[in-house]
Amino acid sequence: MFKQEVMKELKGIWDRYEEDLRRVLSKIPETDRKRVTSSGLAVKPLYSPGDVADIDFVKDISFPGQYPYTRGVFPAGYLTRGLHIRQVTGLGTAEETNERWKFLLSQGANALSVVPDDGSGHRADSDDERVRGLVGKGGVAIDTLYDYETLFDGIDMLKYPVHMITTNAFALACYLAIAEKRGIDFKELRGSMSNWMRPGIECLDIMEYCARNVPFFNAGYLDMRNVREGGCTAAQEIAFGVAIAMAGCDAMIERGFNIDDFLHRITWFVNSGPDFFEEAAKFRAMRKVWARIFRERYGAKNPNSLMCRMHCQTYAPTLTMQQPFNNLVRSTIYALAGVMGGVQSLHVNSFDEAFAIPTEFSASLSVRTQQIIELETGITKVVDPLGGSYYVEWLTARLEEEAVKIIDQVQSKGGGFKAWEWMCNEIRSAALKNQEEFDNGTRKLVGVNTLVEEDDIQMRALNALQDHADFDALFEYSDSVAEKQIARLNKVRQERDNDKLLVARTELVKALEAEKNMIPPLMEAVKCGMTRGEFAEVKAEVYKQPGEGPYVCSPPHVLA
Repeated sequence: MFKQEVMKELKGIWDRYEEDLRRVLSKIPETDRKRVTSSGLAVKPLYSPGDVADIDFVKDISFPGQYPYTRGVFPAGYLTRGLHIRQVTGLGTAEETNERWKFLLSQGANALSVVPDDGSGHRADSDDERVRGLVGKGGVAIDTLYDYETLFDGIDMLKYPVHMITTNAFALACYLAIAEKRGIDFKELRGSMSNWMRPGIECLDIMEYCARNVPFFNAGYLDMRNVREGGCTAAQEIAFGVAIAMAGCDAMIERGFNIDDFLHRITWFVNSGPDFFEEAAKFRAMRKVWARIFRERYGAKNPNSLMCRMHCQTYAPTLTMQQPFNNLVRSTIYALAGVMGGVQSLHVNSFDEAFAIPTEFSASLSVRTQQIIELETGITKVVDPLGGSYYVEWLTARLEEEAVKIIDQVQSKGGGFKAWEWMCNEIRSAALKNQEEFDNGTRKLVGVNTLVEEDDIQMRALNALQDHADFDALFEYSDSVAEKQIARLNKVRQERDNDKLLVARTELVKALEAEKNMIPPLMEAVKCGMTRGEFAEVKAEVYKQPGEGPYVCSPPHVLA
């Protein structure tokens, strides 16, 4: 990257600087302590051209929109493709969530996201005794096509990209049924779902159907955000995501697809956390690793296949109940790292998420955070503004190197699906180390293990807002949600044609037993009034997967 004579001259300057630095630091207690990133990578106080001397600009960095996409997947970054402001939403019944969607759109959100009240969409119906106390709590209660129709009432499915946070084919079937009823050509329909790539027929059926029939729907999903919050390191977040993608691609290729038939519709759910520069470098390294792995090892030729596209959510484990308004600052810094790293879509966690579901008050502040970053800071006016930083380029290369080593370890164990338990154990080990650092004070968390306030003025302020403001400062769950949802469910059961449903159910069972794609018969079944719990029962019957707790069939594989 630099000429040898320049490097030789710099070496002498660097040696003199290091001597000065040691002399200054020797006068300050504890400065000899080892400095590491959040993921444990050792770092120096200063970086110079010597640290990036082995980096080839053209091969390793290049330009935005050009292989290996280190600097971004689009040539103009946010200049022509603005950041998707997408707040995760899901509360009460479909009516309440629809209202929240419309509120967020009125505040300037330009993309939508919804989470069901079980986090995956696989549980029993809302009137089942096993889900008592869970209905509409921590997500929206959504049992039937009727609920989905209510959820999407007044929402332009072609204008606003919608992400469904569920691995369940039932959600896709309902989404497609609504689009069909509105006369939307599936070849024009966009959107995405959290179809976490995993070993299983349901996952692959969703990907297969969409690859053939809904070409702009992002049907494959790498949920590494929740894995990162489960404790893994930045390098593991990259590596385990790519390894799982490789395993899923192998399975799709076995179904007769070419890599470029579907790879461009696999997206990432990533995390942006406390270590600012490591997080920004992680997104750059993630794009680089993705592009190189799938071009060099899988022969992908379509440039769109090599573009690692990601939705980012800010880190939640450091959001505290103590001094809760500090969370506004934390989430802003985490969001900045995501934007600096070039993510396409962003959710900023609300300051009250350590307490409850965000309110309109807190959610609007999260939207405003993204708008201030975009409109007031100038950060989005320059593509890859951290590119060229000696530290960031070194860190990007180091994370790439670490991630590739881990990927090769996974592959040596049979690939992402077969090495599942090994990956889980690696994450648990990293999580334990992470927690120990908080517990012993090595890693600081303001208000928890440092700068603690016995009389928390921020908490008093929040309580005063809740007691005296004419709006909800903290969300409070009401048991009436379950009553409303059960009434909605009973309405569907009373009005549906059970004879038609029985025929549709029979056809769905036949398709599953014959290992035919489940989406077409499932679409017919939901249009006949099949509920999510009844679909779960069908899967339990065919796949012989008895459920536990609130689940009617076994929940999907989840790392960590």
